[in-house]
Amino acid sequence: MRRPAPALLALAVLAACSSAKRPTPPDRRPAPSASPPPSRPDGGLAARASDGGVDAPDAGAAAPPEPRGIGPYEAPLVGKRKVYYAIPKSKREKTRLIGSLHGVCNPPGYTCGYWLDEGTSYGIMVCPEGNARCGGVYDPPTWTVGSTQMEADLERAIAVVEGLQPGELTREGAVLTGFSRGAYAAVEIAKRSPGKWPYLILNEADVALEAAELRAAGVRAVALIAGEYGTQVGGERKTAAKLAKQGFRARLWVMPKAGHFYSGNIGEIMREAMDFVLAAESADAGGDGG
Repeated sequence: MRRPAPALLALAVLAACSSAKRPTPPDRRPAPSASPPPSRPDGGLAARASDGGVDAPDAGAAAPPEPRGIGPYEAPLVGKRKVYYAIPKSKREKTRLIGSLHGVCNPPGYTCGYWLDEGTSYGIMVCPEGNARCGGVYDPPTWTVGSTQMEADLERAIAVVEGLQPGELTREGAVLTGFSRGAYAAVEIAKRSPGKWPYLILNEADVALEAAELRAAGVRAVALIAGEYGTQVGGERKTAAKLAKQGFRARLWVMPKAGHFYSGNIGEIMREAMDFVLAAESADAGGDGG
C-alpha cells in the first residue's frame, strides 16, 4: 500500500494538533469508492469441463472466497459526514469488528489509513468522521462532543457498514482503537458498555487506567502506543507498568522518532499490538488477560 512520506505528513499532523487553524492535510491515498465492488455469486468459479478440461466444482462444494479490494471506502453517515471503512481481501462470515476513533483535527484517513493492510488482516475497520470541522485549507474533521455522542456516532457508523457488508461483521472479540482524543473516548466507551469492547489499542493518550475498572468493563487486554518524542510516552510507560503489576495484560509500544503523530513503521506496530491483545482470547482463565 502506498503511504505518504511520513516525515512530511508528520509535520502537518503535529501542527494540526497544536492549532485548529493549521489542520492535517487529507489522506493522499486514491479517492475511495462509495461502496466495495460486488462479488460474483459463483465466487469466480464458472469453470466447465469443456474449458480446457477443467472439472466443474461439485454442486455441494463451497467456492473459495474471491479476492477483492480492501478499500478504503466511504459511505454516508449523517448529514455531510461519512464513515471511512476497509474490508478483508476476501469475504467471510463473522469478521471481527475493529472500531477506530480519530483525534482533534485529524481525519480517519490518517488514523485508520496508515495501517489498512494490517488492520484488514484481522477484520473490518470502521472509522467515523467527527461531528465538526477544523476549517483552514484542508478542513479535516474533528470532535467537539463528549464520549457519549462519539459512541453513538460510532454505533451509527457500524450499522452503516453492516448494511453494506451483510452477514460479515461480528461484535464478538471486537477491538476499539483510538488516536489522541479518540483514545481517551475509547476508554470511557468501553467502561460505559461492559463486554462490548474487550480489546483496546490506545495511541498517544496518557489516560488513567486501573485493572479493576478495566476488568469490570470486560476489557481483557490493552495496548498503549506513544511517540518517542511526544508528551504522552512517560505517562503511558507508567500506566503499562502499573497494569502489569496489577496482573492485567498491558504493554507499551514506542513509535521511533515520532511526536504526536505516527512513526513510519506504524503498520508493524499495530500488527504487533493487535496480536498482543488478541492473544488474551486463548489465555487461561484468571491469567494476565483477565
